[in-house]
Amino acid sequence: LTIRGLTAMPYVDEEFVLVGTPTAARSIDPGHLDEDPVSALAHLPLVAYAEELPIIRRYWRSEFGRRPPNQVAVVVPDLRAVLTAVTADAGISVLPRYLAEPALHTGSLEQLHRSSVPPLNTLYLVTRSGPLAPPVHHLRTRLVDHATTWGSL
Repeated sequence: LTIRGLTAMPYVDEEFVLVGTPTAARSIDPGHLDEDPVSALAHLPLVAYAEELPIIRRYWRSEFGRRPPNQVAVVVPDLRAVLTAVTADAGISVLPRYLAEPALHTGSLEQLHRSSVPPLNTLYLVTRSGPLAPPVHHLRTRLVDHATTWGSL
């Protein structure tokens, strides 16, 4: 894909997960979550990195077919801060799996919802169009080679 002198290629997919503390997870009725996930999760406040809830809104729409009705507890400047706030039980959020995985592994966070097809976000590698300088070409090649071993992040 070439746009305005830039060439973009799909690079890697990041998987999104809905996470909260074990306390938040215990407040969700599993049967209600299966029947009406939006309603089952509505009592939990959200933690976001932007007022527009870009990742959260996208997750709710792709998984549940609508926007989240939840109150927003806090908006913080980046995803690491979202992770910290969720781990402190300020609310629930949607994060890339690679960022949430250590907390999921230790049990300080739990995945609150699972879908048969994980929601993905494709990241692109962008370079200037045309011939690349040898160091840039070498770096691009190495990045692409390494990404093929990662699968989804």
